[in-house]
Amino acid sequence: MKSSFSQQNTVRPTVGVPIPRNYFEKEPLWGNAGGYRAVNEILQAVEQAGGRGVLLYPGDETTAIDALILPGGGDITPSIYGAEPVSQVDDTDVELDLFQLELAERALRSDLPCLGICRGMQVMNVAAGGTLIQHLEETERHFPMEARENPDLRSETVHGLNVEEGSHLEQILGEQEVAVNSLHHQAADIVPDTLRVVATSDDGIVEALEGSGRFQLGVQFHPEDLRHKDSRFQALFNVLVEHARVA
Repeated sequence: MKSSFSQQNTVRPTVGVPIPRNYFEKEPLWGNAGGYRAVNEILQAVEQAGGRGVLLYPGDETTAIDALILPGGGDITPSIYGAEPVSQVDDTDVELDLFQLELAERALRSDLPCLGICRGMQVMNVAAGGTLIQHLEETERHFPMEARENPDLRSETVHGLNVEEGSHLEQILGEQEVAVNSLHHQAADIVPDTLRVVATSDDGIVEALEGSGRFQLGVQFHPEDLRHKDSRFQALFNVLVEHARVA
């Protein structure tokens, strides 16, 4: 696979969103209930922000992009970060894992603007050398079954965040205590020095990470859904696109 990144000052920056080749055919999992697909919401958020979202697939030559969004999805194969899988690990896809991890590594190295969402934040952490908690004991708290089965509930907030003062996330949201939705059963465990934890839930789960680049943010919640009730979460996409315009 050949990848190329371009950070050109364009009218509509190109934002790459890497997904499985069978994403729109596979049985919905991890909150993609019924006909709902989170990637469609992400593409709409990018368009609203003034960008142009393009889908990237494993095995294809990668289009030149000005920013990267790593979306939610299934579990990352544990052997990639040196762990044996627990019984609750599901919906792994090694081809997708390696594809997204390569893109994340390149983005973090090249200062490409990057937003990781849910699994996407976990991909950023593993790409930087970190590990994951494979299954949260209090899964219902972080992945309410009602929201998993009913996409209309995805925008409902279920727990609070403690956001670090001065972080990009705090600057965008304007508060250090924020309520968010939650649709995950895994989380970041060991976070490498090249990433910084900038938000946690009140039970200590890592909820946001930032890289050292201009805008490299991973969040465990789903801003693509929260934006429908709180415009501050659309601002995460707006800021990403603004940084993508900078040469």
